[in-house]
Amino acid sequence: MIQINFSNTTNNYRLIKLYLFAIILSVNIHCQKNHSSDENTKLGIIQYMRNATLTVSAPSNVTTSSYSIGGTVSGLISTGLVLQNNGTDDLSISSGLTSFTFVTKVNGAYAVSIKTQPTGLSCTFANASGTATANITNISLTCISDGSSWTSRTMPSSATWKAITYANGKFVAIAGGGSNSDVTATSPDGINWTLGTMPQLQKWISITSGNGLFVAVAGGGVATNVAATSTDGITWTMRALPSINGWQSVTFGNGLFVAVSSSNSAAAYSSDGINWTAATLPSNTSWNCVTYGNGMFVTVASSGTNAATSTDGINWTARTLPASGWWQSVIYGNGVFVAVIASPGTVAASSTDGINWTARTLPSSVAYSSTAYGNGIFVITPNAGSVAASSSNGTTWTNRTLPSSTSWTAVTYGNGIFVAIASGGTVAATSP
Repeated sequence: MIQINFSNTTNNYRLIKLYLFAIILSVNIHCQKNHSSDENTKLGIIQYMRNATLTVSAPSNVTTSSYSIGGTVSGLISTGLVLQNNGTDDLSISSGLTSFTFVTKVNGAYAVSIKTQPTGLSCTFANASGTATANITNISLTCISDGSSWTSRTMPSSATWKAITYANGKFVAIAGGGSNSDVTATSPDGINWTLGTMPQLQKWISITSGNGLFVAVAGGGVATNVAATSTDGITWTMRALPSINGWQSVTFGNGLFVAVSSSNSAAAYSSDGINWTAATLPSNTSWNCVTYGNGMFVTVASSGTNAATSTDGINWTARTLPASGWWQSVIYGNGVFVAVIASPGTVAASSTDGINWTARTLPSSVAYSSTAYGNGIFVITPNAGSVAASSSNGTTWTNRTLPSSTSWTAVTYGNGIFVAIASGGTVAATSP
């Protein structure tokens, strides 16, 4: 046996291995060149080399490199998230954490996956797999609500909270509806709210945002042709709509703010939310809600089968919904318009173009009042009670439970969560 033991550097270890290889090679060459030499000597050397066992002890400081696997987390506001790397090495991530690193380091391939989703959230990865040649820190995990789990929240004041939207990094809610109010509130997360003041006591009823501007309209009160604008949701300025009507809903799309009335065929449009121009809807009815999507404005009415569409917010065409009833709300998302009805309460409708509608069935007979879309999920909330519903396609719906049985008035989506508000108190809710 040939045995070499050393505890020198890694470089010496490599050199000695090369040296031993050279010795063996030279012996073979020597035997070939001296074929006529002493046969017993030659055969003895070859036989010795064949039977030799080479043992090389590596130095203690020769190590195999291994690397940590980790990244960032956003939107994790509930518990239950468990990650894995390469199908093992379970790692539980607590609510509120913004980064993670697996305990076990790797040398080579890594593939991070979700073993258990957090409650009420859907999380997805970016840069989750590859080959580690250095510490991995660029894996990104984003968590957003799926509308299945709701948590009770508290508004900053008892009011008839009526409408809510999200833009510019904040939720903005207004109060009014059936009673005069000058109350508003803002929140960065749907949880912590700051009370604000609208510029006038009005029956504020709808709010939207676009082009860096919040716009609210009123359905009556001190005056019936009023709107208000704000760049931050905190400081508001009164504006005038073009006619005296019970304005019911406002939306933004295609560079225009568009408002509809609940008392006749009046509509209005504005490119800046300040200067408004009158337009006419195709019938004199109670238009209840307007939205925008896929190049089309769509409005539904609270009586009959009335709907209308417009590509420019100015010229409108009558459309027909698939059932007669009190159509309460309409929203666009994921290539589909979804409208819900307050009575009868199991009826909804969907349309890819706002023109041709198909009846859908909701899971419970509830007077639904508001719709929202976000993260590939539609959510609808009730006018009374605690039964909500969600859908990924606007066709098949699943019952959900809100944390309180009350008069829910509006729901919206932003910053990875759904937020619902209610009238007559401080009740609100977020999902999750």
